[in-house]
Amino acid sequence: MIKFLKNNSLPVLFMLVTSYSTFAQAVKEKSPAEYVNPYMGNISHMLVPTYPTIHMPNSMLRVYPERSDYNGDLLNGLPLMITSHRGSSAFNLSPFQGALSDIKPVIKFSYDLEEIHPYSYYVYLDEQETTVDYGLASQSAKYTIHFEKEKESHLILNSRNGMLTWDGEAIAGYQIIGNNTKVYIYLIPKQKPEKVQVLDENTTLISGTKAEGRNASIVLSFSKSQSNLELPYGVSFINEQQAKSNYQREINGRTVAELQEQGKQIWDEALGKMQVEGGSEADKNVFYTSLYRSYERPVCISEDGRYYSAFDGQVHQDNGRPFYTDDWIWDSYRAHHPLRVLLNPKQEEDIIHSFILMAQQMEHNWLPTFPEVTGDSRRMNSNHGVATILDASEKGLDNFDLEKAYQASKAAITEKTLAPWS
Repeated sequence: MIKFLKNNSLPVLFMLVTSYSTFAQAVKEKSPAEYVNPYMGNISHMLVPTYPTIHMPNSMLRVYPERSDYNGDLLNGLPLMITSHRGSSAFNLSPFQGALSDIKPVIKFSYDLEEIHPYSYYVYLDEQETTVDYGLASQSAKYTIHFEKEKESHLILNSRNGMLTWDGEAIAGYQIIGNNTKVYIYLIPKQKPEKVQVLDENTTLISGTKAEGRNASIVLSFSKSQSNLELPYGVSFINEQQAKSNYQREINGRTVAELQEQGKQIWDEALGKMQVEGGSEADKNVFYTSLYRSYERPVCISEDGRYYSAFDGQVHQDNGRPFYTDDWIWDSYRAHHPLRVLLNPKQEEDIIHSFILMAQQMEHNWLPTFPEVTGDSRRMNSNHGVATILDASEKGLDNFDLEKAYQASKAAITEKTLAPWS
């Protein structure tokens, strides 16, 4: 075709070649985090699908949008903290404009333009005409809410089973998540509300600054002129003060955009430990999305050198070594743990060290079956942690007490029933 071009077409041809070269270079320089598609795997015909989770690698704070299923066209409020990779958000946030009689503990939203990355969340609540943007760190996060309608706006903060209080500056409280375990929150609206109320058990607004029990909900109301809200918060498994400290350490004064940029850098570094060549762009989407999934569990719950252990119900010093839980080893022993031996052996040693501590903290010195935030659950059968420890030891990892690991493994095999859910 080039022979049909006139001389004055050569600049056009040069521009086309240059544009294609620039495009090819842009594709080539795509970062690992940009290949991740959190929606991949969201629908499952068996067991539970993967969710589009927003979190830092192996971090305590994780969220994903809540829907009835991932074909659903409604959001159940906005999440603040999931404590299990397949659970509901412990707290829920609902921005709302409308009749006071329509306020509920959790508002269902029609939505559009949703965009999810491992480090950020954006959504437009179309019927509410409200824009939501979100960025997070490891134990704290920040929402920005923009209301397009010039009318009074409300924020409903809900604890499914717990307590919330307003002290004139912040909402603090907890939710009980099982086995006497609580997760705490400290949320500081940067714009002061005009009115604070609570929802009673009949979903009626009443005066007050403390809500307690099932669907404990506090409602903050803002004037028509307050169209933009900033909502930073911290979470903790220790107490409300620690949740505040986590917020102050990670978020204080930082914008959502800054959190998202830092989060992207962290994910690029984590995913960039494995670099692939060849294959299609779709192949890279699958690869890096799968790698991102391997960082969803277990989670580090050390907070300023301490952690709450549901294995004995006590707060412990971590002695400079992070404590990990929510592993569900039956799911992860074949691939996640051997992969971590290669990519981050120090972290794998800390995880195994955490298993040993769990065994020591429980009534019986048994290696945990299914370590979760709420303690050891007996889901599935067998003792997959034994294989995890043996594999790591055979591959040269040794920064954990092998003798204690052996004793806990032996007791788990010889003394504990293998019957699941027992």
